[in-house]
This record gives sequence, structure tokens and C-alpha cells, in this order.
Amino acid sequence: MSTMINNHISRRLLGVGAALLSVFFLTACDKKAPSKVSPPPAVTVAKPVSQDVRSFEIFDGNVAAYLSVDLEARVPGFLTKIAFDDGAYVKKDQLLFVIEQDQYAQQVNLTRAVFEEAKIEITRQKALLKDNATSQAAVDKAMSQYLQAEANLKLAEINFGYTEVRAPFDGLMGRHLIDVGNYLGSSPQGVKLATIQKIDPIYVYFSINERDLLKYQKRFVNENERKSQVNKLPVHVQLQGEEGFPHTGTLDFAANLLSTSTGSLQLRAELPNNKFNLLPGLYAKVRVEYGEPRLAVLIPNSSVLTDQQGDYVFVVDDTQKASRRNIKRGQKFGPLVEVTSGLSAADTVIINGFINVRDGLVVKPELSSVAPLPAR
Repeated sequence: MSTMINNHISRRLLGVGAALLSVFFLTACDKKAPSKVSPPPAVTVAKPVSQDVRSFEIFDGNVAAYLSVDLEARVPGFLTKIAFDDGAYVKKDQLLFVIEQDQYAQQVNLTRAVFEEAKIEITRQKALLKDNATSQAAVDKAMSQYLQAEANLKLAEINFGYTEVRAPFDGLMGRHLIDVGNYLGSSPQGVKLATIQKIDPIYVYFSINERDLLKYQKRFVNENERKSQVNKLPVHVQLQGEEGFPHTGTLDFAANLLSTSTGSLQLRAELPNNKFNLLPGLYAKVRVEYGEPRLAVLIPNSSVLTDQQGDYVFVVDDTQKASRRNIKRGQKFGPLVEVTSGLSAADTVIINGFINVRDGLVVKPELSSVAPLPAR
């Protein structure tokens, strides 16, 4: 009996101990672990670039030949020779086509013989007139025959010259349109043989819409000053796939009326093209600079954030504390953008790592630099 009582008491004591142990563990779990202090976020900072820039606009344009001429046969005959390769660059007066020459050469010989006879006859008639051995009417008739023979000879020589088609200027040839052996009939319009284009220098045509034109006119109110920009205003051209605007020329033409169908004003730039990088028909971006150079504060465009209050950046002070700075953006220059207000060249701007930054937060800055715009 006593043994049963002792066992019962032991079980009761074990239950109480287990309960106390559970309470201890639950109480220990309820105690919060001490919070860890987050290190300041790492950011990249840099000083803005202070550099001279000029205002510009970018337009869509098309490359066009400086000169383009259709080479045509001006006399009938069989085509006997093609003296160039399709697509070749040829020099001025270089022989390109030959039309059968025999009949034209013989026509020159025939008219020359008639001319020589007429020349002798007029000389003889003038000598006879001095001796009163002929009449003035005979001299006049001989003179008329002489002048006619001279004109026929020159005409025959001109036609003979037309049997050779030569390059009117240095230029790029297209493909030949008529093969050797074909007969070139007589036509008032001529028979087109090929096209030659002068591509050095070369033109780029583009248009400015009414809105941009009015904005430009506000900058150059004086009509004489606007006209003075022709043959002076720098123009830079970029082809598809190119970096920057590597081709430079000048504005050489501006139409005096806006197109009623497009509401735009046609402009044209002339560019050197001695390496033939620009070819007629290519699409091009055209950058036109205007106004006087000005000193601008430039930062990476990727470092500018925007919310309902507008554009802003984060700047870091001497205590490594970040603060918001509202700014106004101006002209964009490739990866950089001009800051017209809210920032100075002495400020330190966060250019990378600003995602985890908030106003008043201490940061860990790593100093970097912003590459300036390439010099032109």
C-alpha cells in the first residue's frame, strides 16, 4: 500500500517538474533577440561635369547625291563597247560607252572634203574679184557655200563626238542599262544608258516642323541673323548603327516657304564624303547645333529619379548623409543630361546604388567620376 502511494507521489512530482520546465522554455522563447544594426548602404558618387555645350535639335533625314545625271545616247547606232564596271567610281572625262563610229567618222571625212573645196573656191573668187574677173554675186555665193560647209563639218564632228559617252564629273556609276550589241534608236529624249552620281561632297535633306521652327525663330529673331546661319551652322549626321554623330558638315540651304502638305520647312546640309561612307538613299539622324556655347552642369541621365514632385537626385554631404535635391533637366547629351537648376558643379551626386537610399540616410560612398562629352 505504501509502495503505491510513493509511486503516485513520484508521478505527481515529475508532472509538476515537466510543467515548470515547459513554462521556463516558453518564457525564454518570448524574450526577443537583440536587433542588429544595418550597415549603411554602399553607393557610388561623383561630381557633375562642368563643360561648354550648345543647344541642338535632332531630325530625320535622307542622304542624296550632290549631282545625279542620266547618261544618254544622243546619236543612233549599235552599242559597241562598255568601258567601266558596274558600280565603279570613275573620273571626269573617263570613257564609259562607245557607239559604232564608222559611219560618223566617214561623215566627218565627207563634210571636211566639201569644206576644203568651199574654202578653195571662196579664196579663188575673192582673187578674181580683185581683177574684176568675177561678180560680187559669185563671191557671195561662194561665201555662203563655204559657211554651210563649215557648219556641216562642225555638226559632223559633234555627232562623231557623241559616239563616245564620257563621265561629266568624278562620280559613282550605277549599272549599265543597255548591253553591247543593242541598237540605240533615234529618240528626242535619248536612250538612257546608265546613271552617274557625284557623292563627294554629298547632301543630306531633312525638314523642321512648324513648332521647332518657331522655337528656333525665338532664338534668332533677326531675319538677317537667321539667313547668316546658312553655310555656317554646323550639322552632324549619324547613320544607323553608328555611335555619336561622326559625319560633320554645314547647313547650305533652307527653303523660303513651309510645305502646305507637311507643315514643315525643308533644309539641306552639305558634307564631305571622301571615304564614301554616305551613300544616296540612306536614312540618317541629323543633329543641328545652334546658339552660342554655354557652360553647363552635366550628370548621368540614369541618376535622375522622378516622382509626383518632379525630377530629383540624391546628394551626399560631408557627414556622408544623403539628401534629396529637386532639379530641372535641360538638354540631353547622349548619356548625360544638363541640369539647369537645383545643382552645382561642387555637389556630390549619387550616380549608382540609390535604390535603397532615402532622405537623411547615412551612406557609404565610393567616389567615381563622370566622363565628359567628347570634344568636337
